[in-house]
Amino acid sequence: MKKLVSILMAVLMMAVLLPHAVAEEEAPLDVNGLWADPEFDRTAITILNDDEGWASDLLGGKADGGYIIEMYWSNSADSYDSYRMVAHREGNSLVYDNGLYVRVTSEDSEENAGSEELIADAGKGSFTLTEDGTLKWEDSVVEAAAEMKLAREPMDTPTAQELADEYFKVIAAVETGSAGTSLKQAEAVLGVYQFCFNHALWLADPDTLGANMLAAREMLTEEEAAAFDENEPAITAEAIRLLVEDEAVTEAYEEAGLLEHIQSLRNDATVRSGVSYFLACVATLENIGEP
Repeated sequence: MKKLVSILMAVLMMAVLLPHAVAEEEAPLDVNGLWADPEFDRTAITILNDDEGWASDLLGGKADGGYIIEMYWSNSADSYDSYRMVAHREGNSLVYDNGLYVRVTSEDSEENAGSEELIADAGKGSFTLTEDGTLKWEDSVVEAAAEMKLAREPMDTPTAQELADEYFKVIAAVETGSAGTSLKQAEAVLGVYQFCFNHALWLADPDTLGANMLAAREMLTEEEAAAFDENEPAITAEAIRLLVEDEAVTEAYEEAGLLEHIQSLRNDATVRSGVSYFLACVATLENIGEP
Protein backbone atom coordinates (compact mmCIF):
# COMPACT_ATOMS: atom_id res chain seq x y z
CA MET A 1 0.00 0.00 0.00
CA LYS A 2 2.78 2.45 0.85
CA LYS A 3 4.29 1.85 -2.61
CA LEU A 4 0.97 2.61 -4.25
CA VAL A 5 0.73 5.81 -2.26
CA SER A 6 4.23 6.86 -3.38
CA ILE A 7 3.28 6.27 -7.01
CA LEU A 8 0.10 8.28 -6.75
CA MET A 9 1.98 11.07 -5.01
CA ALA A 10 4.57 11.14 -7.80
CA VAL A 11 1.82 11.35 -10.43
CA LEU A 12 0.21 14.18 -8.51
CA MET A 13 3.53 16.00 -8.39
CA MET A 14 3.83 15.83 -12.17
CA ALA A 15 0.21 16.62 -12.93
CA VAL A 16 -0.56 19.22 -10.25
CA LEU A 17 2.36 20.56 -8.25
CA LEU A 18 4.77 21.26 -11.09
CA PRO A 19 2.38 23.53 -13.01
CA HIS A 20 1.76 25.54 -9.84
CA ALA A 21 5.49 25.90 -9.30
CA VAL A 22 5.73 28.01 -12.45
CA ALA A 23 2.45 29.83 -11.94
CA GLU A 24 4.27 32.98 -10.83
CA GLU A 25 5.81 33.18 -14.30
CA GLU A 26 3.93 33.37 -17.57
CA ALA A 27 2.41 29.96 -18.30
CA PRO A 28 3.81 28.20 -21.38
CA LEU A 29 1.75 28.54 -24.52
CA ASP A 30 -0.41 25.42 -24.91
CA VAL A 31 1.06 24.20 -28.20
CA ASN A 32 2.86 20.98 -27.25
CA GLY A 33 1.93 18.23 -29.65
CA LEU A 34 1.66 17.05 -33.21
CA TRP A 35 -0.02 19.49 -35.62
CA ALA A 36 -1.30 18.81 -39.13
CA ASP A 37 -3.65 20.05 -41.86
CA PRO A 38 -5.60 17.31 -43.67
CA GLU A 39 -5.36 19.36 -46.87
CA PHE A 40 -1.56 18.95 -46.71
CA ASP A 41 -1.34 15.26 -45.88
CA ARG A 42 2.46 15.07 -46.16
CA THR A 43 3.04 17.67 -43.46
CA ALA A 44 3.25 16.90 -39.74
CA ILE A 45 4.68 19.50 -37.35
CA THR A 46 5.90 18.65 -33.85
CA ILE A 47 6.17 21.37 -31.20
CA LEU A 48 7.84 20.82 -27.81
CA ASN A 49 8.18 23.36 -25.01
CA ASP A 50 11.93 23.29 -24.35
CA ASP A 51 11.72 23.26 -20.57
CA GLU A 52 14.53 20.69 -20.26
CA GLY A 53 17.00 22.39 -22.59
CA TRP A 54 16.93 19.91 -25.47
CA ALA A 55 17.40 22.75 -27.99
CA SER A 56 21.13 22.08 -28.18
CA ASP A 57 20.31 18.83 -30.01
CA LEU A 58 18.99 20.82 -32.95
CA LEU A 59 21.03 23.94 -33.51
CA GLY A 60 24.00 23.72 -31.17
CA GLY A 61 22.86 26.25 -28.60
CA LYS A 62 20.53 26.48 -25.64
CA ALA A 63 17.44 28.67 -25.78
CA ASP A 64 15.95 28.99 -22.31
CA GLY A 65 12.18 28.97 -22.43
CA GLY A 66 12.22 28.24 -26.14
CA TYR A 67 10.11 25.87 -28.21
CA ILE A 68 11.54 23.17 -30.45
CA ILE A 69 9.71 22.81 -33.76
CA GLU A 70 10.35 19.96 -36.22
CA MET A 71 8.67 18.91 -39.44
CA TYR A 72 9.29 16.52 -42.31
CA TRP A 73 8.03 16.13 -45.87
CA SER A 74 8.39 12.94 -47.86
CA ASN A 75 9.46 13.66 -51.44
CA SER A 76 9.97 10.10 -52.65
CA ALA A 77 10.89 6.64 -51.37
CA ASP A 78 14.49 7.73 -50.79
CA SER A 79 14.22 11.48 -50.17
CA TYR A 80 12.64 13.75 -47.57
CA ASP A 81 12.87 17.37 -46.40
CA SER A 82 13.57 18.31 -42.78
CA TYR A 83 12.78 21.75 -41.36
CA ARG A 84 13.68 22.54 -37.76
CA MET A 85 13.85 25.63 -35.60
CA VAL A 86 13.94 26.88 -32.01
CA ALA A 87 11.31 29.58 -31.40
CA HIS A 88 10.58 32.02 -28.58
CA ARG A 89 7.22 33.25 -27.39
CA GLU A 90 5.77 36.65 -28.22
CA GLY A 91 2.21 36.82 -26.88
CA ASN A 92 0.22 34.05 -28.58
CA SER A 93 2.90 33.49 -31.20
CA LEU A 94 6.08 31.45 -31.47
CA VAL A 95 8.63 33.45 -33.46
CA TYR A 96 11.87 32.15 -35.02
CA ASP A 97 14.67 33.30 -37.32
CA ASN A 98 16.88 30.18 -37.26
CA GLY A 99 14.96 27.70 -39.42
CA LEU A 100 17.25 24.96 -40.74
CA TYR A 101 15.86 23.40 -43.93
CA VAL A 102 17.67 20.30 -45.25
CA ARG A 103 16.87 17.89 -48.09
CA VAL A 104 18.02 14.36 -47.25
CA THR A 105 18.60 11.60 -49.78
CA SER A 106 19.02 8.13 -48.30
CA GLU A 107 21.68 5.65 -49.28
CA ASP A 108 20.27 3.26 -51.89
CA SER A 109 23.41 1.63 -53.33
CA GLU A 110 27.17 1.44 -52.93
CA GLU A 111 27.50 4.17 -55.55
CA ASN A 112 24.92 6.45 -53.88
CA ALA A 113 25.93 6.96 -50.25
CA GLY A 114 23.19 9.49 -49.61
CA SER A 115 23.45 13.23 -49.16
CA GLU A 116 22.15 16.28 -47.31
CA GLU A 117 21.47 19.48 -49.22
CA LEU A 118 21.10 22.70 -47.24
CA ILE A 119 18.09 24.65 -48.56
CA ALA A 120 17.99 27.40 -45.91
CA ASP A 121 19.74 28.06 -42.60
CA ALA A 122 17.94 31.21 -41.43
CA GLY A 123 14.28 30.59 -42.14
CA LYS A 124 12.07 33.20 -40.47
CA GLY A 125 8.46 33.01 -39.40
CA SER A 126 5.91 32.44 -36.67
CA PHE A 127 3.18 30.13 -35.43
CA THR A 128 0.20 31.93 -33.87
CA LEU A 129 -2.40 30.20 -31.68
CA THR A 130 -5.82 31.43 -32.77
CA GLU A 131 -9.05 31.67 -30.79
CA ASP A 132 -10.41 28.48 -32.38
CA GLY A 133 -7.37 26.50 -31.20
CA THR A 134 -5.66 26.17 -34.58
CA LEU A 135 -2.22 27.43 -35.54
CA LYS A 136 -1.61 30.03 -38.23
CA TRP A 137 1.81 29.65 -39.83
CA GLU A 138 3.87 32.24 -41.67
CA ASP A 139 7.31 31.34 -43.06
CA SER A 140 9.94 32.83 -45.36
CA VAL A 141 10.90 29.49 -46.90
CA VAL A 142 7.69 27.43 -47.16
CA GLU A 143 5.34 29.28 -49.51
CA ALA A 144 2.35 27.07 -48.63
CA ALA A 145 2.63 27.89 -44.92
CA ALA A 146 0.05 30.70 -45.03
CA GLU A 147 -2.52 28.35 -46.60
CA MET A 148 -2.33 25.82 -43.81
CA LYS A 149 -4.79 25.62 -40.93
CA LEU A 150 -2.97 23.44 -38.42
CA ALA A 151 -4.97 21.46 -35.86
CA ARG A 152 -3.58 19.40 -33.00
CA GLU A 153 -3.65 15.66 -33.62
CA PRO A 154 -4.98 13.51 -30.74
CA MET A 155 -2.33 11.35 -29.05
CA ASP A 156 -3.15 8.16 -27.15
CA THR A 157 -1.35 7.10 -23.97
CA PRO A 158 -0.04 3.49 -24.28
CA THR A 159 -2.42 0.91 -22.89
CA ALA A 160 -1.56 -1.42 -20.04
CA GLN A 161 -1.20 -4.27 -22.54
CA GLU A 162 1.19 -2.23 -24.71
CA LEU A 163 3.25 -1.30 -21.65
CA ALA A 164 3.38 -4.93 -20.56
CA ASP A 165 4.35 -6.31 -23.98
CA GLU A 166 6.62 -3.54 -25.25
CA TYR A 167 8.34 -2.43 -22.05
CA PHE A 168 8.01 -4.64 -18.98
CA LYS A 169 8.38 -8.00 -20.76
CA VAL A 170 11.18 -6.70 -22.99
CA ILE A 171 13.22 -5.74 -19.92
CA ALA A 172 12.32 -8.98 -18.17
CA ALA A 173 13.53 -11.04 -21.15
CA VAL A 174 17.13 -9.83 -20.91
CA GLU A 175 19.33 -12.75 -19.88
CA THR A 176 22.19 -11.82 -17.58
CA GLY A 177 25.38 -13.63 -16.66
CA SER A 178 26.30 -14.70 -20.20
CA ALA A 179 28.85 -13.53 -22.77
CA GLY A 180 26.20 -11.66 -24.72
CA THR A 181 24.69 -9.75 -21.80
CA SER A 182 26.01 -6.35 -22.89
CA LEU A 183 24.54 -6.81 -26.38
CA LYS A 184 21.17 -7.83 -24.96
CA GLN A 185 21.18 -4.85 -22.61
CA ALA A 186 21.96 -2.57 -25.57
CA GLU A 187 18.98 -4.05 -27.43
CA ALA A 188 16.77 -3.41 -24.39
CA VAL A 189 17.93 0.21 -24.08
CA LEU A 190 17.17 0.72 -27.74
CA GLY A 191 13.77 -0.82 -27.04
CA VAL A 192 13.09 1.83 -24.36
CA TYR A 193 13.95 4.66 -26.75
CA GLN A 194 11.90 3.10 -29.55
CA PHE A 195 8.92 2.61 -27.21
CA CYS A 196 9.02 6.28 -26.21
CA PHE A 197 9.21 7.25 -29.88
CA ASN A 198 6.41 4.93 -31.02
CA HIS A 199 4.00 6.23 -28.36
CA ALA A 200 5.11 9.90 -28.30
CA LEU A 201 5.48 9.62 -24.52
CA TRP A 202 6.53 13.25 -24.19
CA LEU A 203 2.81 13.96 -24.78
CA ALA A 204 1.42 11.25 -22.49
CA ASP A 205 -1.22 12.10 -19.88
CA PRO A 206 0.46 11.49 -16.47
CA ASP A 207 -2.64 10.19 -14.70
CA THR A 208 -3.46 7.66 -17.43
CA LEU A 209 0.17 6.60 -17.85
CA GLY A 210 0.59 6.02 -14.11
CA ALA A 211 -2.58 3.91 -13.90
CA ASN A 212 -1.65 1.89 -16.99
CA MET A 213 1.84 1.20 -15.65
CA LEU A 214 0.36 -0.21 -12.44
CA ALA A 215 -2.04 -2.37 -14.44
CA ALA A 216 0.76 -3.56 -16.75
CA ARG A 217 2.83 -4.64 -13.78
CA GLU A 218 -0.04 -6.81 -12.60
CA MET A 219 -0.06 -8.60 -15.98
CA LEU A 220 3.41 -10.06 -15.37
CA THR A 221 3.98 -13.54 -14.01
CA GLU A 222 5.99 -13.85 -10.81
CA GLU A 223 9.01 -14.92 -12.85
CA GLU A 224 8.66 -11.97 -15.23
CA ALA A 225 8.23 -9.51 -12.36
CA ALA A 226 11.35 -10.85 -10.64
CA ALA A 227 13.37 -10.66 -13.88
CA PHE A 228 12.16 -7.12 -14.52
CA ASP A 229 13.17 -6.03 -11.00
CA GLU A 230 16.62 -7.54 -11.55
CA ASN A 231 17.24 -6.09 -15.01
CA GLU A 232 15.53 -2.69 -14.86
CA PRO A 233 18.13 -0.71 -12.82
CA ALA A 234 20.96 -1.37 -15.30
CA ILE A 235 18.75 -0.73 -18.34
CA THR A 236 17.40 2.49 -16.87
CA ALA A 237 20.87 3.70 -15.85
CA GLU A 238 22.18 3.21 -19.38
CA ALA A 239 19.12 4.86 -20.94
CA ILE A 240 19.62 7.87 -18.64
CA ARG A 241 23.35 8.00 -19.44
CA LEU A 242 22.56 8.32 -23.15
CA LEU A 243 20.35 11.34 -22.44
CA VAL A 244 23.55 13.30 -21.82
CA GLU A 245 24.65 14.33 -25.30
CA ASP A 246 28.38 14.27 -24.47
CA GLU A 247 28.22 10.63 -23.39
CA ALA A 248 29.64 8.22 -25.98
CA VAL A 249 27.70 5.25 -27.30
CA THR A 250 29.51 2.06 -26.26
CA GLU A 251 30.86 -0.62 -28.59
CA ALA A 252 28.00 -2.93 -27.61
CA TYR A 253 25.60 -0.99 -29.85
CA GLU A 254 27.94 -1.24 -32.82
CA GLU A 255 28.54 -4.94 -32.23
CA ALA A 256 24.78 -5.51 -32.09
CA GLY A 257 24.26 -3.52 -35.30
CA LEU A 258 22.27 -0.84 -33.42
CA LEU A 259 24.63 2.14 -33.59
CA GLU A 260 22.88 4.14 -36.30
CA HIS A 261 19.42 3.40 -34.86
CA ILE A 262 20.20 4.44 -31.27
CA GLN A 263 22.03 7.56 -32.49
CA SER A 264 19.08 8.70 -34.57
CA LEU A 265 16.70 8.23 -31.63
CA ARG A 266 18.86 9.91 -29.00
CA ASN A 267 19.42 12.88 -31.32
CA ASP A 268 15.66 13.48 -31.56
CA ALA A 269 14.75 16.11 -28.97
CA THR A 270 11.18 14.86 -28.55
CA VAL A 271 12.36 11.28 -28.00
CA ARG A 272 14.88 12.40 -25.38
CA SER A 273 12.20 14.41 -23.61
CA GLY A 274 9.87 11.39 -23.72
CA VAL A 275 12.55 9.04 -22.36
CA SER A 276 13.32 11.46 -19.53
CA TYR A 277 9.64 11.75 -18.61
CA PHE A 278 8.94 8.01 -18.91
CA LEU A 279 11.93 6.96 -16.80
CA ALA A 280 10.81 9.40 -14.11
CA CYS A 281 7.52 7.49 -14.08
CA VAL A 282 9.39 4.16 -13.97
CA ALA A 283 11.28 5.39 -10.91
CA THR A 284 8.01 5.55 -8.98
CA LEU A 285 7.63 1.78 -9.52
CA GLU A 286 10.84 1.03 -7.64
CA ASN A 287 10.45 -1.97 -5.33
CA ILE A 288 6.74 -2.15 -6.04
CA GLY A 289 6.86 -5.92 -5.62
CA GLU A 290 8.25 -5.75 -2.08
CA PRO A 291 5.91 -6.24 0.91
